[in-house]
Parts: sequence; structure tokens; C-alpha cells
Amino acid sequence: MGAWGHGIRQDDFVCDVIGVFEDLLKAGKSVIDTTNAVRLKFADEIKDADDGPLFWIALADVQWTYGGLEPEALKQVKEDFDSGRSLSRWTEDQRGLSRRRASLEKFISKIATPNPRPKKPPKVVIRAPKFQLGSCLSIKLSNGQYGAALVLAADHSNTEYGKNLIGVLDYLSMEKPTIDVFRGRTWLVRTHHSWNNAMDLAWYQYVGFRAAKDRIEIVGQVEILDSDPKDSNNYCGWASIGEQVIIQRDWDANRT
Repeated sequence: MGAWGHGIRQDDFVCDVIGVFEDLLKAGKSVIDTTNAVRLKFADEIKDADDGPLFWIALADVQWTYGGLEPEALKQVKEDFDSGRSLSRWTEDQRGLSRRRASLEKFISKIATPNPRPKKPPKVVIRAPKFQLGSCLSIKLSNGQYGAALVLAADHSNTEYGKNLIGVLDYLSMEKPTIDVFRGRTWLVRTHHSWNNAMDLAWYQYVGFRAAKDRIEIVGQVEILDSDPKDSNNYCGWASIGEQVIIQRDWDANRT
């Protein structure tokens, strides 16, 4: 269904529409111009029996939030509710249907009155990758020892969400790693549980770094090699960086 709750914004498609709308506002477009662009982008979805009502809900919500609710959007939301179109996806779950109906009734009541405190258009927040390519990271781990990780990429293609590709090394010691540890490129390969020999390689975004910054220290810089990993499908939070080496060492110890 793409929904994880009964609330207005507890739906993937609704969040997608709102996200595109707000990105255009950040680019400096007016609410009117943004509305036209969003309607064009989601033209096919508007015609869809399931996504159409969700589009109008999302549009009405974000327009109202920024003080530019169009009568057409409000009218469409009301019509979809009265006809049952915006509830059709919930008919097989009577309890869920009841909660969704209540949520929509509350929403329609809210947007029927102009927003007394509309939000200002959002601004672009620049969040660069935290580390430069080739940075050698010493990581203070939860057991008091040190781990090591190498920054393999710094991607700032998304201005607001810069990210680093970081590979964790098979290093665990009471001493901080030296530059030779990073030159050696002994990657942590996880064999514990169901990891199936996967490297500890992931993207780390700017968000959430503050909580871990006191444990991470740049101890050197090395050149990135052509043979180094270039990408990963995994994203991890900074709080857990390096911790896999502890789990792997314990796993290995219990099997010897």
C-alpha cells in the first residue's frame, strides 16, 4: 500500500509529492509556480484511481502549510472523501478504514480554514560530506578499543545531503591505528551470522554525525587506489561505525 499509518503524511507517495514541492520552493519558485510544476510531474498519477486522491491530499496539505491552498485542491479533497475514492484502499480493513476516515475528516476540517501561521518557504541547507577523500579515521569503539576506517568517496551531488563512502578495516587495538594500517587495506570482511563475507562498506550522510564526532579522529591521509571499492548499496548511521569489528572478533573467537 505504501502507507505505514493512518495519518495524512504516513504514506510514501504523499511524502514524495510533498518532498518535490518543498524542493522546488527551496529552489526559489513561488507556491503557484511550484504547484504547476508538481501537477505536471505527477500528471499520470493524478489520473490513477489510487494515487490520484493521495496526490490531492498531499498538494492540499503542503499548499495549506505554506499559505497558498487553492480552492480547486480543497474541492478535490472533499469530493474524493465524499465519494469514497480516498478511502477505497482501506476497505478491507474496517478498523483501519475507521481510523483513516477520522484522520481525513480532521484534515479537511483543518484546511477548510486558512492557515493562521503559514510557514515561510524552506531554504536550502548545505550539508557537505564530513570527510575528504582518503581521510584515515581512528574510531573509539564501545569496548574502549580503537577501530579504523578509510573514507573512499565524498559525494556532494545532493547539496543538502552530502555523504561519505567509508570502508571499515579489520583493526581492533588499544592503540590508535597508524598510517600503515590504512595503507595495508585489510578490509573487514564479515562472516558472522548472515553477512556472507560482505565487507563493512557503507555510505554515511552528514545527518547524525554530531552524536559520534567525539569518537572519530582523522589520523592521516592516503591516496585512493583504483582497486579500492567505489560504491555500496548500504547506508549506515554514525553511531554504529566500526562496531562490526567487535562482533566479528567475538564470532571468530567462539569458533576456534
